[in-house]
Amino acid sequence: MEIQTSAQRFGNVAAYYDALAGGRKRLDREGPLLTECLRRAPGRRVVDLACGTGLHALFMAESGAEVIALDMSAGMIAYARANRPHPSVAYGVGDMRCLGGGPWDLALCLGNSLSLLPAVEDLSRVFQGVASALVPGGLFLMQLLNYSAPSAKEPRHRVERHRVGCEDVVAVKSLVPDGGHTLLSIVFHIACESHIRAIADTAVLWHWSSADLREAAESAGLCVTAEYGAFDRAPFESSSSDLIVVAEKPRVA
Repeated sequence: MEIQTSAQRFGNVAAYYDALAGGRKRLDREGPLLTECLRRAPGRRVVDLACGTGLHALFMAESGAEVIALDMSAGMIAYARANRPHPSVAYGVGDMRCLGGGPWDLALCLGNSLSLLPAVEDLSRVFQGVASALVPGGLFLMQLLNYSAPSAKEPRHRVERHRVGCEDVVAVKSLVPDGGHTLLSIVFHIACESHIRAIADTAVLWHWSSADLREAAESAGLCVTAEYGAFDRAPFESSSSDLIVVAEKPRVA
């Protein structure tokens, strides 16, 4: 069996990550809040940070937005361009800590992507960049796991099976908390005819809290207007599975 790391083959694993993303079921769950934020935003210009395979970017474009979708992974962007093209989406390789361009009416950072930032300074850079690029009244919607939940304080393991093209894929995802971080490991076991291989990806997830996000937002001149514990807009509690924050750039008086 061949074993490869994501650094060797990351450009080829986007399809496997896409299978884990949840597709239509995820959009059915998350779409109403995304649509509501787009309705509340001053205009239809959206930037999707850490866009991955383009699931949310395409949804927003189909909802009437003009979208710039950025991700650090060239492989993810290549997959998104090939599989989720839309006249109103421009995909590009970009680091959310070095955001340029704009102005935008709505910024998104979903899928726990903020937890991949390695330091408080990086979190501050993201918020400063978003605040600078938003128009007055613009919104920043972010979602990450709630690491204060009791379930997040214990090791978790999940196994999923998917069919990707001609391949049978078994994905083993492990999250192991360690102090203020969680160690993430995803191993894709891929079988196609007689050939079996495995691709591993690992990351360290930082336990950003509601207070961390609020401080970063306020330091950047943004006002937190809502905190939810799920995409159905349930109030955020210590036991919530998600931490979803909406921040707004104040309008000029």
